[in-house]
Amino acid sequence: MSHTTPRAATRAIRFLSVLLFLFVAWLFDFILSDIGNSKGPQLQTYHSEAVDPALVQREQDLIQETTKLNGSKNRQKEIQENLRASMEVAKETMEQMAGLHRLSLERGIEPSTDQSKAIAEAQQRYIQSQSSFEEANEKIADLNASAHALGQELNYTREMLEEQRKPAFEKWQRAHDVHEFKAAGLKLIFIVPVFLLGAFSIARRKDSLYRPIFMAIFVASFWQLGLVMHEHFPSEFFKYIAILAGIVIVMTFLVRTLQSAAKPQPAALLNRRREAYHKEICPACAYPFPNARATAYTCPSCGTGLFSACSSCGESRHDLLSFCSHCGSDRS
Repeated sequence: MSHTTPRAATRAIRFLSVLLFLFVAWLFDFILSDIGNSKGPQLQTYHSEAVDPALVQREQDLIQETTKLNGSKNRQKEIQENLRASMEVAKETMEQMAGLHRLSLERGIEPSTDQSKAIAEAQQRYIQSQSSFEEANEKIADLNASAHALGQELNYTREMLEEQRKPAFEKWQRAHDVHEFKAAGLKLIFIVPVFLLGAFSIARRKDSLYRPIFMAIFVASFWQLGLVMHEHFPSEFFKYIAILAGIVIVMTFLVRTLQSAAKPQPAALLNRRREAYHKEICPACAYPFPNARATAYTCPSCGTGLFSACSSCGESRHDLLSFCSHCGSDRS
């Protein structure tokens, strides 16, 4: 790392800071998840205490009966379709034999006893098929009526259960809200001090070598704090908190920017002067100055002294920089 260029070092610091933020946020997420893993009130417990077990059993029985009845209906419909096919075949056979019998009579041929018997049997099969089909229709109608009655009873039972479950649900909801607020409180007890510590470290140690570490912890804690607020507090409440937090953050940066513009930090001021001298413009008003000039030079636009004779070597030196470019003497 001793041969690392400043630009490469800056990139490495930024990359490691982002990586540190991800790991710290990941760690905070695990900690907060463990804090919030406490088992809350169970809705089934409240239902069991408030609902009549006989009604619950009756609901289950009705559901089973309805399922069984639907299976019988489906089976009966299959039988009905088979009977319909048999009836169609019997009808077609009867019509064919009746046609042959009529053709024989038209030709003056007396049908034989076997032919007459076959026609009678075909008619009998058709009548039996038709009768069986009608019986199947009646069974399906009876099953539909039974299903309708079961459905009405099931709906009534469920309405009664819903009336009993509603107060239990409201009671569970209140207990659940209390549990959520407790979980949120425990999480906030952990994350808020970390967030405040990070903010304090950034504010008090502006020039610290470890500022990127403080910033990574601060951003990770701020991110997790927002997630906790969003998870456990109502959206309307969280909306105002998010807006107020945004206003505070923007105002903080705006105040610092205004303060920096009005009274810049020494390092920022020195950097601004170096860049201005490099571009051959006045650091105070950006008025350009000539490259060829006398030993002492004052900006003709704002009156700021830019160059003067060095007290050590007598050469022209930058008035607004600390060291002489010729002999290296320090003005301070």
